[in-house]
Amino acid sequence: MYELFVLGQLMDRPMTGYQLRKALVGVVGQELTISFGALYPLLDKLAGAGDLTLDFKTTTSKRPQKVATLTASGRQHFWALVLAPVALNKQTQLTFQIKLNFLHLLTRDQQLSVLTDFQAFAQGQLTRLATQKSHLQHNAHMLAADIADALLATSLQEQRAQVQFDWITALIQAKRAKEL
Repeated sequence: MYELFVLGQLMDRPMTGYQLRKALVGVVGQELTISFGALYPLLDKLAGAGDLTLDFKTTTSKRPQKVATLTASGRQHFWALVLAPVALNKQTQLTFQIKLNFLHLLTRDQQLSVLTDFQAFAQGQLTRLATQKSHLQHNAHMLAADIADALLATSLQEQRAQVQFDWITALIQAKRAKEL
């Protein structure tokens, strides 16, 4: 998922690790970003795979900056990642947020494909939360106070998921309306 972000950011222009991390914070927020201790090894891994080059650029400061530039192989890797279906796991939400950041690089059909997949994920969230809510309401092994608290937390998750679903649905409708 972070590979997708790095490669996608480099589709537009070469960037330093600092610039990449700052861009990621802008997309996913401070709490979900990657540490420099994980980012720089990722850049080295992508460079080792031939997806990008890392060159030092001299600056007026004491330390030269390491600049990452995408290669043709990196472009192909980006396209494979951005168009691949997203597996349902703990990173699914974040992966879709990252894909949204690169809609400008995709054709309208590719955009609709990504958005439709995201919409299906959001609908699945709503379904899973409804099932969870039902199980909680009929759980004879939990205290009533614990059930009430769990239902409260589930209600918050449901509202977030519904807003997300509605937002994606409206975006899909707007993109389809532009086709006519």
